[in-house]
Amino acid sequence: MPTVGNRRGFWALCAPALGLLLLTARGVAPSYAEDCKYFSALPDDCAGAQYRKYDNLRDYRYAEIELFAKDPLKKVLYVSAYNTTGLNGGDDSHDSAPAPLLQRLDPKRIAKQYQALLARIGPPYYWTADWLADRIGAVRSFDGLNAQWMGNTLAPSSALSPKPISLAYRTTLTARTVVMGFKKGSVIYLLDDPKGRTWVMVSYTNKEAPDLTIDKLDSLGDVLKLPQGWKFRTATLAKDLVLEPKAGFAGITLDDKANLYHLTGPRQTNFVP
Repeated sequence: MPTVGNRRGFWALCAPALGLLLLTARGVAPSYAEDCKYFSALPDDCAGAQYRKYDNLRDYRYAEIELFAKDPLKKVLYVSAYNTTGLNGGDDSHDSAPAPLLQRLDPKRIAKQYQALLARIGPPYYWTADWLADRIGAVRSFDGLNAQWMGNTLAPSSALSPKPISLAYRTTLTARTVVMGFKKGSVIYLLDDPKGRTWVMVSYTNKEAPDLTIDKLDSLGDVLKLPQGWKFRTATLAKDLVLEPKAGFAGITLDDKANLYHLTGPRQTNFVP
């Protein structure tokens, strides 16, 4: 599998770590993060990051900004990811990426401000997970939209292409510190692939399907262009589902409407739905 990151958004929003802790209501604790190792002119927002848990996320709107840079010592391309969850009045409105703020973002101006090779603005997404916990770094202002650091990761050279390749139905292995959960009784949206693996949707977007809402996800299978051997289905959880990639890496994929899924199974989740 390629180690191209995609953390909740469309490209490389992920955070490597040497180990993962179960970040639930029992509490969270910090661990040394390997993604603090990169060096460039980008802000260093990793070292002071602290764990935080977000609840009541289902159908919560968020956006991500990615800053790309090259580490001149390691001679690698990497990306720093910033996420709006919990900011811009989102705790009250359930929308941390208000359209008036999102629409004013200028990628070229942002790249110049933060000395990035490229700034990429992801489309707004909506969480289908009920909660998440992760390391959160400094809050930065992007043309007035606040977003907080949520990880660095290696990026492929193709990430700088103006026409990135489609990741739909392709397995990507990405380093992870985030732990996410779905509560008992929640409806979840699943993809079954030809290899017998099951993927659970963690967030959706209406970028490719403008009329898509969480109430219409039940019938998403009717509009997806599923490859041979792939199936879409829904399920109602009889117990809590926790996504905790214990090896430090998670499998992710997208469908052809750019909705984001995580792999379930051994060392990925507490059970396969």
